[in-house]
Amino acid sequence: RMWDAENGTLLLYFGHENILYGCAFSPDGRRIITAGWDGNAFVYCAETGECQLTLGHTLEVTSCCFSHDGKYILTSGYLFARIWNAADGTFIKKLMHTDSLVAKCAFSFDDKLVLSVSNIFVIISDIDCDDCHDFICALQGGHRSIVRDACFSADGNLVISASGDHTARIWDANTGEVLSDFRFNQKAVSCDFCFE
Repeated sequence: RMWDAENGTLLLYFGHENILYGCAFSPDGRRIITAGWDGNAFVYCAETGECQLTLGHTLEVTSCCFSHDGKYILTSGYLFARIWNAADGTFIKKLMHTDSLVAKCAFSFDDKLVLSVSNIFVIISDIDCDDCHDFICALQGGHRSIVRDACFSADGNLVISASGDHTARIWDANTGEVLSDFRFNQKAVSCDFCFE
C-alpha cells in the first residue's frame, strides 16, 4: 500500500498473491517495485498504480531495488541476484550466490557494485562481471547466524551488516576485513549508514 505521508490517507494498493517481502521507489519517485513470495517482482506507476513490468523468478523474490541512476533493477531470490533493464524489464544477468536463498540485495551508490546477502555471507560483485560466479569480495567469517540486512556506505568503501547473532559489523568492502563490531541484547534485523 502507498500512503500520503502527511495525512495517512491510503492512495494506492499493490497486489501480490501472497507474502510481500519488499518494495522501493525509483530514484525519481515515479515508479514502485515490489517483491513477493509468488515469484514475481512488479513495477508500478506510482501515480496510477498501473503495473508496467513483471519480473519473474523461479521461486520467491526476497528483495528488490532500483539503481541510483534509475537504469537498472536488482532482485534477489533462491541462489541468484538478478539484474534487469528498468525501462523494459529485459533480463540482463544473474549473479550466483551460495546454495541458499539470497535474502537482500543492493547497489552501491555509484551503481558499479552489487551487494547480496545469503545465510552468513555478504557477497560483493561487479555489475560488469562476465561470469555469474565471479565476485570481488566475500565478507565471511564474522557472523555466526543469518545476516538479515546489509548496505554500502556512500563512497562504497564500507559495508554494514546486521545478523541474528546479535551483532552488526562494519567491513572494508575492498579487503573483507572487519573494522567495527557492535553487540546487542537481541537479533540485529536492520542496519544503515547515517548520511549528512
